[in-house]
Amino acid sequence: MSYKISVITGDRRGAGTDANVRITLFGTEGNSGSRLLEGPGNLFERKHTDVFGIKCVSLGELQRISIGHDNSGAGPAWFLDKVIVQSGKGETYFFRWEVVS
Repeated sequence: MSYKISVITGDRRGAGTDANVRITLFGTEGNSGSRLLEGPGNLFERKHTDVFGIKCVSLGELQRISIGHDNSGAGPAWFLDKVIVQSGKGETYFFRWEVVS
């Protein structure tokens, strides 16, 4: 199954990150395992959308994601706004970043 992952970095000063970002998709039928989100150019910049594709077994209905970075690079801080995942079956899932205290 193919999944298209759109990662939207927010719009505030210092929002972007230079760190390595990984994501795991969790569904009713399993999870994708941790995947490094990489590609050409300068990724995860302020007010920018980066799009990635991953292939794995069908995960069923997506329930949640885990996304984070390894705190590497000169500017590792990151203001993630939201993540949109589209499955190969045409389903679209929205995950907004929420700060839990």
